[in-house]
Amino acid sequence: MQPGTLWSMGDYASNGDRWAEASVQLAAATARPGMAVLDIACGPGPFAIAAALAGAEVTGLDAAPALLALARKRARDAGAEVEWIEADMAAVPLGDASFDLVASAFGCMFAPDPEAMAAELVRLCRSGGRVAVLAWTPESAFGSMAPIVRPYLPGGGGGRAPVERWARPETAKGVFAAQPVRLQFAVRTVDVVWDDLDHAVRDITANNPAWLGIRAAVEPTGRWSDLESDLRALLAARGRAEPGRLVLPVDYLETLAVKD
Repeated sequence: MQPGTLWSMGDYASNGDRWAEASVQLAAATARPGMAVLDIACGPGPFAIAAALAGAEVTGLDAAPALLALARKRARDAGAEVEWIEADMAAVPLGDASFDLVASAFGCMFAPDPEAMAAELVRLCRSGGRVAVLAWTPESAFGSMAPIVRPYLPGGGGGRAPVERWARPETAKGVFAAQPVRLQFAVRTVDVVWDDLDHAVRDITANNPAWLGIRAAVEPTGRWSDLESDLRALLAARGRAEPGRLVLPVDYLETLAVKD
């Protein structure tokens, strides 16, 4: 399935909006007035819009037409000027060294070839500029979903997913090893909030494109209800029940690469 087709499934924004604050915080820390900024795999646009409102000249790129349409609407509503491009994040149709900041918040981590993706990020960045990548840590509530899903997938899911290469400093260093960059890392946390546990399970399994793909693979085996129960148990164990809501603290790795 093509990335644009996959990420147009369901309602990714219903999920992504719950952790958009991580993207907004990254924009606040990295985007400056007049800076040329590229948001790769921008989704519904939280980073791109925040960077544009900070005064940067922003381009947002995604392969999913439905997400770009939503991002355009949100940018208009916010009064943010962003150029939107529909394209594959692994083959960006833009020139070398075009941007002062190239960012991807929970997007480029899904690229099937992490080293090639890192090379594309760095190619687009100017000397002295920065690449910024956010990815869920393996120990986080979201990172912990992969081990519970893997045994249910036909063939065991084919081993560890490329997404995990971006999730720890030691493996992220390997991803960028061939690139002329200096790296720094920070682990941060975003609170993901639903009305309650039932809402969380329903929102993830009915709206998240990745989970829709998982469900399509697992349901024919007759084990979907078991996996759904394991997901519920994970969210219950890692979440914090508060009056009228469930709060799930989720850690993520922020990788900043300065291009030489």
